[in-house]
Amino acid sequence: MYRNIDKSINLRTIASSLGVSYSKFRIDFKTQTGISPLQYYILIKIEKSKELLLNTNKSQKEIAYELGFESDVYFNRLFKRKTGVAPGKYRNLSKNNL
Repeated sequence: MYRNIDKSINLRTIASSLGVSYSKFRIDFKTQTGISPLQYYILIKIEKSKELLLNTNKSQKEIAYELGFESDVYFNRLFKRKTGVAPGKYRNLSKNNL
């Protein structure tokens, strides 16, 4: 999943490549990680976006595009839902705390 962080992911294809049904893949994945495969994929995208916000001067729009989000508006909304703070505010708060 991390290697394909900039693309859309097809969980059924992953399950098939592992030789298991999608249901089994999802259940086993959640048993091992505590979250669904899709939520895990979203979380690694959010973690990567945090890294890019702190370590680059890329705009939020550039980061959203680089990570394969359907739009920067969707990225901003999802980032805020998962972290509790908007991407721009996260960048500013984190830089002020360094």
